[in-house]
Amino acid sequence: MTSPLEEIPIIDAMLYMQKGEGWEEECQKVAYCFHKFGICKMRDPRVNEKANDTYIDMVEKYFDDIGQRYYAGEKIKDIRPELCYQTGATPSGQERARNHQ
Repeated sequence: MTSPLEEIPIIDAMLYMQKGEGWEEECQKVAYCFHKFGICKMRDPRVNEKANDTYIDMVEKYFDDIGQRYYAGEKIKDIRPELCYQTGATPSGQERARNHQ
């Protein structure tokens, strides 16, 4: 039985791209992550960390702004129930976690 706080393995993208020793193990980690958690975490040295931080900050500001406006009663065009919330923002209470046990 696994711990409920099991960490998601971090995939080394460079190992895979260079087909160095252990790249098959990285592929197995990707499959495991998607099966077990539905996501995977990648480490890619080509990514500029400052650009990544800027992007994360921008996304956080976007969703914070959308949330504040939504809960203030404003109609938000980025909340799209007709698309099953597959794009844009999703109000709280719409998604339910899947039991991975």
